[in-house]
Amino acid sequence: MPRTRECDYCGADIEPGTGTMFVANNGTTTHFCSSKCENNADLGREARNLEWTEAGRGTTAAEDEAAAEAEAAAAEEAEAAEADADDEEAEADADDEADDEADEVADADDEKPADADSDDADDDEEAEEAEA
Repeated sequence: MPRTRECDYCGADIEPGTGTMFVANNGTTTHFCSSKCENNADLGREARNLEWTEAGRGTTAAEDEAAAEAEAAAAEEAEAAEADADDEEAEADADDEADDEADEVADADDEKPADADSDDADDDEEAEEAEA
């Protein structure tokens, strides 16, 4: 019964009665589905470097996954940096508000001694009147 083989270069299925089987002097066999695969192998080209081969598609897919992962990592870093910037901005706003409140309290404290001075002046005047 005839069996379907796989091209040793590109990975495509070879239907029975088609393709080429190359037998080397040491007895190893190599099956090619087309002259395109056979000629590329004779030229010494690596199948993993060609996009139309199964090995090349696997390498390209791995590179695409790596690029997608790198892109996702960059996006996460950008989001984290943006979140950090927002947190820092919120902290700065909170510090500004705290400084404003502290300034208001200081201003209020400054006004009290002024009032106290006027109270002291009133007391001095009353004391002078009492002496006179």
